[in-house]
Amino acid sequence: MEKKVLLLLLAFSFGLNTVILYNFMILKTRPTRIGCKSPYLTKIRDAGEEMRASSLKEINANQYNGQFTLRVRRNLIKNAYSEALQVKEFVRKYFRKDLDQTTKTSLEEDYHRNFLPFDDLVQKLTFLFDDIYRKSRNDLTILGDQVQRRIHKLQNPSDCKTAKRLICKFPSCGFGCQFHHLGNCLFFALGTNRVMQIDYKSVKYQGFEKIFLPPSETCSNEDLPMDAVELEEDLNQNYDNISVVTLNLKLNPPSAFKAHAIPHILQEKLKLLHDNPNLWWIGQIIGYLFRPRPWMVDKVQQITKNLNLTHPYVSIHVRRTDKLTKERKYEVEEYMEHVADWFDRRVKSANNYTRKVFVASDDIASVIPDARTKYPDFEFLYHGVDNIKLLKDMTQTVKSRQTEEELVSLVCNLMILSQSDHFVGTYSSNIGSLATQLMHSLGDATFKSRSIDYRLFYFRGLPLTYRAIEDFFGERGDLSFSTGEKIVLDPKKECPLYKGFGRNEAGHRVSFPMHKVEEIFTFVQYPALNDIF
Repeated sequence: MEKKVLLLLLAFSFGLNTVILYNFMILKTRPTRIGCKSPYLTKIRDAGEEMRASSLKEINANQYNGQFTLRVRRNLIKNAYSEALQVKEFVRKYFRKDLDQTTKTSLEEDYHRNFLPFDDLVQKLTFLFDDIYRKSRNDLTILGDQVQRRIHKLQNPSDCKTAKRLICKFPSCGFGCQFHHLGNCLFFALGTNRVMQIDYKSVKYQGFEKIFLPPSETCSNEDLPMDAVELEEDLNQNYDNISVVTLNLKLNPPSAFKAHAIPHILQEKLKLLHDNPNLWWIGQIIGYLFRPRPWMVDKVQQITKNLNLTHPYVSIHVRRTDKLTKERKYEVEEYMEHVADWFDRRVKSANNYTRKVFVASDDIASVIPDARTKYPDFEFLYHGVDNIKLLKDMTQTVKSRQTEEELVSLVCNLMILSQSDHFVGTYSSNIGSLATQLMHSLGDATFKSRSIDYRLFYFRGLPLTYRAIEDFFGERGDLSFSTGEKIVLDPKKECPLYKGFGRNEAGHRVSFPMHKVEEIFTFVQYPALNDIF
């Protein structure tokens, strides 16, 4: 009962504090050229009002029905926590706006001096969410074990000669991209009850077979069929009469069995245990494929021991070099503001605590010295060449990353990233996405990872679709979407937590606050998984 009362007070008071924060900012900026009608300040006020009204509406509905179950409490805490983080980020973004330096300094000083209760509410919500997650973690682990055992059984038939098979060939792209392609193959293989085999001759990374266990251990790749039929059109057709197939996913053919399409048999279980079934199911697929051999596991354990990398620690992945031809460069400060915020929320009271940050990057020679200079209160650790000067002399081309030594190093980094207590990276990078998906294979990582550019999406997966939970009017006063309308999210657009971009049902581009929508999850029949329980 005490927790329920605390939750109600937190959900309500956070919205109230946001309104108070708005009034504070109005007073502080009134003498400046921004004025009290600033759209940024108005949005902060509106966010607080909407959060308070939304919290009360949800609370009253659940009180009326008498349904304060574990799931309802978790959803309330999750929603309040999510909206709290959104508002906090909005405030952070506001301080970066084009204010004169005197006003900006005054705002920041007064905020930190007068609004510690605002930050304390976020911290309390953090503890509440962690506590409620612990209550469902064991059941989520059991469900994950059941799914992994079923996948393993389907992929290891007693008689491989009579089993229908899918041969997965690698496209010509980077490691993260290729690994996500493996995931697309396994989605289809499970949906059509086929054994997935990898054509290792198409792998451009040396040592792949030595590092990872194969999807199937009973169907040896030594007797890989040569008569596979390539499927490149509508994958929803019936191909049961074809024994061995391979996929041409470059054309992105229609298929019911893709990322963001969840087995229907898992719907009720996941409804009780996880708030984002998409992420959990993708995590199970990636987790099955990403099974390092025992020697790799031992190697990672030795690396973390040598680095004295103990929990809790935060990890960051900084992707640069050839990626900068497509994406902008993100500075160390953009990662570290989220790292510092995480430590502030969770280990605030420790006096002699070392704030450890594990860094993985294809530009480690620049990132490590930069981070250590700018953030002397943090300990930055990395795996790779020990001598920074030597690293600067090394020119790591794309081809050099394809050696067995570099692949081993990359996989070690990925394992350490995914085992961290919190991860900050970019989802425009397949490695950043892969690290987060691996975290979800271990449990509910909804608030354990953070992207500073895109939202998490799966290439060649079903579109990310949301439903409006209330009308939304744009800044010009026009109706962007109405209650119940579907919005297809554009994940490949840099956006903060509180904002989304996409298209409404009329096909118009819309920009909207994320608390106005809820994700629609697609459940499909995976016949081969129906007897999982």
